[in-house]
Amino acid sequence: MVNEFLFYSLLLWQIGIITYILLNKFYGKAQKQNTKILSTPSSVEVELPTRKKEISHVDIEVKKQINTQKPTTSSIKSDEVIKGKVKTQKSKLRKLTRGL
Repeated sequence: MVNEFLFYSLLLWQIGIITYILLNKFYGKAQKQNTKILSTPSSVEVELPTRKKEISHVDIEVKKQINTQKPTTSSIKSDEVIKGKVKTQKSKLRKLTRGL
């Protein structure tokens, strides 16, 4: 186990060193390009055209109908009528929650 680990680690190191050498040989180190900054032009003043009308706020009338009172009559009708007892499974739910 230890011998295999040593063998694989040495093999990986050799592969890494060989690729490093080959990359440096073919591509070489990138030289920095010297760029000179030319003098920057000074700012130029430009006159902007004046506006004919002044900007002001605009009034918009919004009509809302909001009812704050409760409805006096309600007409909800259901077509289905279910007769009989409603089965609740409280005992099963209690067993599940207490058993876990």
